[in-house]
Order: sequence, then structure tokens, then C-alpha cells
Amino acid sequence: MSRIAWLRARLTPSYLLGASPVATWLRGAGWIFGSSMVERAAALVQTILIARAIGADDYGRYALLLSTIALASPIASLQLPYSVISIVSRFSERDPERAGAVMLLADRLTWGLTLAFLALCVFWPAGLSGWLLGESQHGWALIFSGLILLTSVQAGLSDALLQAKQEFRVLALARSWTAGAAFALLVPVALFAPSLNYVMAAVAAANVLRLLAVAIPARSHRRTLRTGVHMREALAHASVIFAFSVPSGLLSVVQGGAAWLGNYVLSRSPAGFTDLAIINTGVQWRLPVLMVMGSLASAILPMLGASIGKAKHGEVQRLQRYNMVVNLGLATLFSGVVIAAAPLILAVYGESFRGNSYLFALIVIALIPTVYCNVHQQLLVARGTMWTQLWLFAPYGLVVVGGTLWYAQGLTGEILAYIQLAGWVVTAIAIGIWVRIDRHAPVETPGTPSV
Repeated sequence: MSRIAWLRARLTPSYLLGASPVATWLRGAGWIFGSSMVERAAALVQTILIARAIGADDYGRYALLLSTIALASPIASLQLPYSVISIVSRFSERDPERAGAVMLLADRLTWGLTLAFLALCVFWPAGLSGWLLGESQHGWALIFSGLILLTSVQAGLSDALLQAKQEFRVLALARSWTAGAAFALLVPVALFAPSLNYVMAAVAAANVLRLLAVAIPARSHRRTLRTGVHMREALAHASVIFAFSVPSGLLSVVQGGAAWLGNYVLSRSPAGFTDLAIINTGVQWRLPVLMVMGSLASAILPMLGASIGKAKHGEVQRLQRYNMVVNLGLATLFSGVVIAAAPLILAVYGESFRGNSYLFALIVIALIPTVYCNVHQQLLVARGTMWTQLWLFAPYGLVVVGGTLWYAQGLTGEILAYIQLAGWVVTAIAIGIWVRIDRHAPVETPGTPSV
């Protein structure tokens, strides 16, 4: 069969509605993809409204707050949502006690940690604002940041449970309507109360709605998993935190910490917040592809986990190959289009954004090695080989932190963009070497301990 005939056969309604693993993956990814596009389109319009309303400097402060939340999230969540996806998808049928214990442990630990972060923001807002933003009048923005952290971590945990149960339609509908609600909340703020504090308040309110939208449909699955499981039994499975969540959390801290350090050092330069505004704009325009990849990953991770658990290694390799081709092709095409349109895109954000197309392009082009690395990361997550993932992604943190400290006060937006691009390229090379070595490694059987 020719490649064209093979492709046509897999695009027919009968195949897409069938029970094959690829068809199941594509249907699930389709639901998540559609909702992600709605979510991303609304978010892009929101960033334009926010940037035009509060200006480049405050938009840079907004970017630094989001970067700080991104750094704190893996600490507050212990990356337990990844544990939920992997463990629940692999063991909910053959070892329900283990799946329920992980769910109970994840709920209790994340609530405790996120409430602790929120309390820090509530009782020391002015001090945190002065330390992070250089000005103490943004205390309410810090309080709302703590609420955003809490709700996003809890929503992520319910997201993970719905993904593990392959409830993609429910998850897609929840994402779509909350994206619309978030846009509705931000429009009046941008028009009538354009300030950083009010913007963060609107984002926090939208996150509360997001949490309700996924927590309510996930509660029946949560109740089923946790029935008959007590905290004492859950603690007996706490090894998952070391074997899975600790290395995954450390990886997120390394990546998020490296990015945050670069943003923080850059914010102390004379044009730092303006450069941060351009960098954040580039990051926002990378998100459509990353959200597509996230949609595909949402569908493929539980399938990879289930296939690995059943020792269907050929199926795992086939799904991973399709995943790489789709994501890398889309990233390359999208990057080219966005970079070509950079002057028009930046003009929409406001006059202070014009003339920064080169910095914008440097941020966007890093999408290609990022996608390559992240697709391989999905297989590592499905396998549960999280320590391997940590060592493979460590070069990014080393390059970015080392480069940032090397330039220190001389850091500019363009230099930081080059450093981050170099970090992803070096990491992609390291992962490429590992892939070649891994092909010749013996295949693990189901139930073999793997860290």
C-alpha cells in the first residue's frame, strides 16, 4: 500500500470511529484540540487587551508574576497530576487500591501546600510585592497570585483524573466554557479598570470557575477511587512521590527556576520590564502549538501508560512516532508563519511593542527544539522513568542559569533569548543521543520497578 493510500485509509470516518489505538487517540485529541483552540484564541485576545490597557511596563510585571506562579506550581503540586495520569491509567483496573491511594495522597498534599502558599501571600503582600516587583503597591496582585496558584494546581489535579479516565469530551467542554467566562471577566477590567491589581483579580476569578468546571465532573471518579482507602494505606504508597513526583517536580523547578531567574535578572535592567513584555508576547504566541501538543499528550499519555502496562511495545513505538511527526511538523510550520507576521502581531499590542520583531522571533523559534524535547518527555512520563527525564533535561537549566549569571547586570532581552534557545538546543541533542542508545536497551516487562 502506498503512503497516500495508507493515509487516506486512516482519514476515513469508519477508521476514525473505530476501536484502533490510533483512532482512539485521535478522537480524544480532537476533543482536547478543539477546546484548546478556543482557550488559546480567547487567551491571545485577552493578552492583547491587557497589554494595551496597562502598558508595556506593567505587562512586564504581569509576565514576571505569571513566571513566579509557574515556578511555584510544581513545588505546590509535587507534580502529582502526572502521577495521577500515569498510575490511575495503568492500575485503576488491576490494582485499584494503589490508584485510589495515589489519588487520596495527591488531594491531601496539594491542598496543604497550596493553602500554605496562599497564606504567605495574604499575610505578607507588600513585602513580596517590593521584593519581586520592586514596588510595594501591588500587594493585592500578590494575593490574587496566591489564589491563582491554588486554583490552578487543584484544577490540574482534576484535569489529570479526567485524562486518566479518558473523559476527553467532558474536559473539552469544561475548558471551552471557562475560556469564554475568563474573556468576559477581563473585558470590563481592561476597558474600565486598567490596572495590574484588577487584571490579576479577573484572572483569579476565571481560575476559580475553571476549578469548578473540572472538579465537579471529576468528583464521581475521585469518590470511586478513594472509597475504602484511608490515609494510612495511602502513606504506604508514598514511594510514588520519590519515584515519580520528586524527580518530575525537580525538573519543573529546574526549568521554571532557570526561566524565572532570567526574567528576574532582566527586570532589574533599565528596559527590563519592556523586554519582558516582548518575551512574554513571544511565549504567548508559542502556546497554540504547545496547547496542541498538550491536547495530543492528554489523549496519548493514558494510552501509552495502558499499552506499556500490557507490554504492547510495538503499539507504543507507533503512537510515539505519529506523535513526533505531527507535533514537530506543526511547530516548524507555525513558527515560520508567526515570525513572518511578527511586525503585524506586535503592532496590535501597542506602540511600545513595535520594533522588537527580532527579539520576538528568537523566542518563537525556540518552539521547535522545545517540542522535540517535550514529545520524548511524554514517553518518559508514561514509562514512569522520571529520574531519567530529570537528567536528560538538566542541560537546559545549566545553560540558562549559567548564561544568566555570566551576563548578570549586562543581561538584555536578546541575550536572554539566545541563552534560552541554546539551552533547548543542547537539551535536544542530549535527548537525541539518549534515544539512539535507548533503542538498543532491553525492554522492561510490566510490573518491573522503574525510576
